[in-house]
Amino acid sequence: MRIGARQVATSSVVLLLENLVRLTMVAAVSFWIARELGPGQFGILNFASAFMAILLSIAALGMETPLILRLTQTRQPGALMGTSLLIRGVFSIAILGVAVLLALLIKSDDALSLNVTLVVGLCIIGYIPSLLDCWFKAKTSAVEPALARTAATLLSTCAKIACLLLGLGVVALAWTVVLESALAGFGLILAYRWFARGSQQDALSVNRQLIVPLLRDSAPYLWSSVATLLFMKVDVVMLGYLSTNAETGIYSLAQKLSEVIYVVPIVLIDSAYPTLARRFLDSEPTDSRHGQMLFDLAVGGSLVATLGSLILAAPVIGAVFGKDYQPSVQIFYLHSWSCVAVAMNTARHRWLATVGLQRYAPTVTVIGLAINVAMNLALIPSMGASGAAIATVVSYFLSGYLTSILLAPLREIGWMQTRALWPWNRLYSGAKFWRAQ
Repeated sequence: MRIGARQVATSSVVLLLENLVRLTMVAAVSFWIARELGPGQFGILNFASAFMAILLSIAALGMETPLILRLTQTRQPGALMGTSLLIRGVFSIAILGVAVLLALLIKSDDALSLNVTLVVGLCIIGYIPSLLDCWFKAKTSAVEPALARTAATLLSTCAKIACLLLGLGVVALAWTVVLESALAGFGLILAYRWFARGSQQDALSVNRQLIVPLLRDSAPYLWSSVATLLFMKVDVVMLGYLSTNAETGIYSLAQKLSEVIYVVPIVLIDSAYPTLARRFLDSEPTDSRHGQMLFDLAVGGSLVATLGSLILAAPVIGAVFGKDYQPSVQIFYLHSWSCVAVAMNTARHRWLATVGLQRYAPTVTVIGLAINVAMNLALIPSMGASGAAIATVVSYFLSGYLTSILLAPLREIGWMQTRALWPWNRLYSGAKFWRAQ
């Protein structure tokens, strides 16, 4: 199936609008939650979310990128999707058991944190159907999953508002997180059944012969995604142990605001990647322009998002969150630059699969994780949340960019990333390419 510039642009616009609507709803109620709970309980809720996000990354098995690539090349997508869902389901149930044991072990002396962590852990099961989103991404069709996720966010937002109005507390708010994951998964199931109806190729089935190849393809991304989530969440977890709940809450707010701006480059990458990968595979092996365009989109989008957010951070945090969260402004000024590194690393992960170098994905991520943990241990005791922000940004850039230069097999990608840091001189040729599709 031919996917051209118009479809990529439409998909990008839909995803951007979806994320804008969802983020607006989430941000509005999150502002209320932060003010209502205060930094202490807000820190507890975010500790639980960070802890479970790490375990969720294990349950996901790193399947998305290689699965999307396979879906763009196969004539039997239903067998691929059915087998992948079975694998993820089995692993998710196992990881849920591990989550319960770990929560009982590390939070046995804090009943409130334990209860919140156990409730949020149920999201692991709710996210199993999220793998269906790969089928839509491979077709560069964003409307259906966007509607499912938006509806889930809307309903869970209403539930959060009800909890706040009734004063039900942080445990009830944790249940609304589970509700959102369950509703989003159910919506994706309905969307897939509707749009794949009548197609024998898209009918879900299990092919045992695909299990080992899928696991083999996903293995590098499993370790990479786990290390990446540790990257992104270990600072919150370490702050929870090395500092106070209030400090964790202040940092969590800055981190969440940074994650909002990650949406811009990631949407651009996810929308353009299937077409660029397909064009690269159909071209000469030495043709690097498709990969260069992916990195240009990633870096250009992240720079625009970061610079815009720096202008808005102080007035927004001051007006919406109040003086209790004023220290988050300085944290955000540091942490927001991680958007550029995250965009470069996300594009690189996609391109590693395209050029058959995915085995290096866990290596570069583990290097960054080790640096992140070491810097957090060194900086958090003396600098608190500011130290965690510095550790995050430095380790993200070392892992997402510098390793591409230092490791010989990745050096060509490293030069693409270097050129992408100043992409403006290639915008005209890139525009010509997309118009030709």
